[in-house]
Amino acid sequence: MKKIDPLFKVKLALEGKLIDDHIFNLISKKKTIVEDGINRIKKLTEIEFPQYFIEPSLLIATSPLEFEQFSIIYARTIPICNKENRIEIFIQLFAPLIIYGLRGTIHSVIAHEFLHYLDLLNKIINVDITSDTQNNTLFENIFSDNEKLFNYNRVFKKDKYLTKIITNKFEYGFNDERLNNKSIKLWIQKKLPIEKLPIEDNYTKISFSSLVNTEIEEGIKKKIAKLL
Repeated sequence: MKKIDPLFKVKLALEGKLIDDHIFNLISKKKTIVEDGINRIKKLTEIEFPQYFIEPSLLIATSPLEFEQFSIIYARTIPICNKENRIEIFIQLFAPLIIYGLRGTIHSVIAHEFLHYLDLLNKIINVDITSDTQNNTLFENIFSDNEKLFNYNRVFKKDKYLTKIITNKFEYGFNDERLNNKSIKLWIQKKLPIEKLPIEDNYTKISFSSLVNTEIEEGIKKKIAKLL
């Protein structure tokens, strides 16, 4: 798999003047916290972290049933079918998380997405073509998101601090008022780039043929099996 530059979209946004030098420099500076979190997870699990990239925008989930309410999404785990009809998995991190998030928050979000990554790998291993349930409300989405995860206490059991902060941040969906307030005040209200996502479209669908064509190394299969 070809390696991507985690900042490639941020650089394009700077060139296109969607963000300024200040925002670019903040993202570049705090990227080291992301790398530290990735190395932390790799050391704990001995499983390679998927490729990631930073999105120079903020993702807002909306629901037609919850008028004028929205939910901020700071990260997503995305399976992509490549030209060979094989699945490649990427972690998408949105800029406000990187800029305004504290170190523990960033690491907990990265760890949370890694659990989604493990879930997708497990689906590929078992050729599980069951699609995610579509949600019509932001409230439903919180609970369905938590259902699609490996048990973080097992996956990260050697790191008590990480498991504690995941418990605090994700007990009822992601909760960080400090980060939300900064994202609203310093990003949304300043009219920096935003993407809107209808909550009913926030689900993963993987084809049977791409599952069959995607191979997972035996060593990774054994490590995942121990985490179930």
